[in-house]
Amino acid sequence: MNPVEITVCGSHTVSVPPQQATVYANLGAEGPASQPVFDAVASAMADVTHSLESRLHAENPPVLKFAVDQVRRGSHRPFNRDGEQLPVVHTAAASINATFTDFDDLAAWVGWTAGVPGLGIGYIDWALTDANRLQVGRTTRQEAVRDARRRAQDYADALDLGTVTVRTISDPGLGGPPQRKVMMASAVSGPMGGPPEISLRPEEVEINAQVEATFVITGSG
Repeated sequence: MNPVEITVCGSHTVSVPPQQATVYANLGAEGPASQPVFDAVASAMADVTHSLESRLHAENPPVLKFAVDQVRRGSHRPFNRDGEQLPVVHTAAASINATFTDFDDLAAWVGWTAGVPGLGIGYIDWALTDANRLQVGRTTRQEAVRDARRRAQDYADALDLGTVTVRTISDPGLGGPPQRKVMMASAVSGPMGGPPEISLRPEEVEINAQVEATFVITGSG
């Protein structure tokens, strides 16, 4: 018989608990005068930087790295609902990101930020270490290839064609967007009126691999 080709897609998804988390936060203020607004953001930024530096240089550092922007200034003249232009509003803002490896300490730091004026948490990016992501990606790709072969063999068996042999494999690459959800199980007031205590429940990181493969059957079943 003439060779029969079967082209299929194979896929595999692995869910793995995250090993590190990068928190993205923004610090901002506005007011009628430029310098007081700038000073307020600069002062808050100094407190945030100190809180992260102390974690970075601890004996067992819960922070892997962090970065802060320089304070940015701006101004604008807003309009009210009647279309009238209001006095100038001066603004100051800065961005912060920090990568934590200790999620309990991350929860404590997020709770601490509630007491910093103008500081807001944007999102948390849950991730794996580079080494573990490479290993999980390798396993996921291999399972995607096996899935493709099973699919092709299923079609061949349905037609009594025999055993399939791979001819080509195309790799579109690893898929799946990074997880960016902050899962807060609770947020209650801390002891003696301290900062709120927050418990984080990170979602697992999903790694997906897909392949396109063509198999051929050259003989009868």
